[in-house]
Amino acid sequence: MLKPRSEVYGDPTHPTVRGWESTGATARRHGSRQALCAWLPTFELRLELVRTPELDSTSVALLSPGEGTRRTTWQVSERASIAGVRPGQLISQAIALCPSLTLLEPDPAHYDATQEELLETLSSLSPIVEPAGRGRIFVGMDGLGRLYGSQPRQVERVLRALLDILPRPLVAATRIGWAPGKFGAWMAAVEAGPGRPVIVPDKGLSAFLSPCPVSALPVEAVVAERLERLGIKTLGDLVRLPAPALIRQFGPDGQRARAWATGERIDPVQPYYRPQPIRSSLEFYTPIGQLNTLHGALDRLLERVLTRSKRKGRSIQGIRLVARLEGGGSWALESILREPTSDRERIAFTIRSRMTLSPPLRAVETLMVEFFQFGPATSQNELFDRAEVNGREESGRELSEGAVPPSLREAVKELKLKLGFSPLYRVVEVDPWSRIPERRHALLNFDP
Repeated sequence: MLKPRSEVYGDPTHPTVRGWESTGATARRHGSRQALCAWLPTFELRLELVRTPELDSTSVALLSPGEGTRRTTWQVSERASIAGVRPGQLISQAIALCPSLTLLEPDPAHYDATQEELLETLSSLSPIVEPAGRGRIFVGMDGLGRLYGSQPRQVERVLRALLDILPRPLVAATRIGWAPGKFGAWMAAVEAGPGRPVIVPDKGLSAFLSPCPVSALPVEAVVAERLERLGIKTLGDLVRLPAPALIRQFGPDGQRARAWATGERIDPVQPYYRPQPIRSSLEFYTPIGQLNTLHGALDRLLERVLTRSKRKGRSIQGIRLVARLEGGGSWALESILREPTSDRERIAFTIRSRMTLSPPLRAVETLMVEFFQFGPATSQNELFDRAEVNGREESGRELSEGAVPPSLREAVKELKLKLGFSPLYRVVEVDPWSRIPERRHALLNFDP
């Protein structure tokens, strides 16, 4: 059993601070003020080293996903870092600095699956769980003292839950920070060490944040750079500035930065809700490497997923394309549409464009399409649909010829019941050759 040694900032006579108690229903509505941040640095690289433990004692670098010919390093091991390898370097530069460097292809599907398992596991401890990228999860701790005891015991309970998903060395390397609000919890997790959680009470939040760098503020990078140029290196330096001068110089960003630095702004952990995704996959008997063939498979998968009964009445906004590659590893592509749609051609065009810019690095054995974000349910696109009961579309007929769809008639009827009149109008051509635009067409009340 893991028994971490915790550090508590604030009044030394109070080794623990009573949480902001609230019922589960209230916490779900308003979020959780007390936040715990569980952070595993270089999450993706550590998962790869679990797969191949023989590489743990060598210099290893994980390549960046979704790039073309100029591949760069994404995450590097401690040994590689000592040799001078840094994230973002070209492969040629990294190998020149460390000839024995082992390069690993990323497997984003495996990383996302592990992250989802962690979210599910932590959700069994707290009703408020919010992801903040792979390897970093915020857990709302309000009211959990009644179930699990003091704060160190609650931290121990979280670490024991992580053991259900991650091996013991990865759980031991996980950093735990507890503070009021997500920003304070994140700073506490950065300050924490393996097996050494950091707990910050309400009264000690401002003192704890004072030595933190201004680059850690959740503001635009330009704001942090300007503050550093002015000689403001820490949050304590920022707090000592007059508030009016800071707001005049940086506007709302300056006001928010000061509120975070003083601990006045507490962002609660919000409950994470993800609708059940809709997936469909296609396995190839022979690995496919041609983009044209993959485009055809994409069309087939989109047609399958769009006809699922689970999607009925919902438009699509978030699409993820995942491929299992020949020889191991995976490739993933994610796109968020500007406007939700159910048009297969629009969705396919977006994904094909992304695939052309960032194609799979090797032949594809399995291709999967997933809809993970949905737009508002709407049926407005069916109002002017002239499809008959038998499914055959009536073409070439105008509304003026009496071909008013039943769905449109029902919509007008509901509007009349609510408003007392039909608010719809139709444009009728009156004098198309008139030199006066107002005489060419007329608006008539539409009441079928």
